[in-house]
Amino acid sequence: MVKIRLRRLGNKGRPFYRVIVAEAAAGRSGSFVETIGLYDPIAQPKRLELKEDRALHWLLAGAQPTETAAVILNRAGVLEKFFAERPNLKAKYKFLDKRTPATKAEVAEPAPAE
Repeated sequence: MVKIRLRRLGNKGRPFYRVIVAEAAAGRSGSFVETIGLYDPIAQPKRLELKEDRALHWLLAGAQPTETAAVILNRAGVLEKFFAERPNLKAKYKFLDKRTPATKAEVAEPAPAE
């Protein structure tokens, strides 16, 4: 299986990530198929560069993003294009909806004191 995930680079305390496509069995800093972007969480504002066409290509080819990579792809707007082409796969990405059932439910008001 092929995965879209992050590869850590940079010094201690200054992480820098490349968004890569790799075999699931390959290690974090092991071999990879293609680099499709980069992500720098330390820079202000956070730097995100992504080859959207290649990311969409790999998603349509069956690559599974990790949760962190899916959040990055969602910010870049790639997942919206992916869901437009494959709407039935949207159920697999429920973790992107940050709202929990507790925040959706209405809060009950306390009973008046007698």
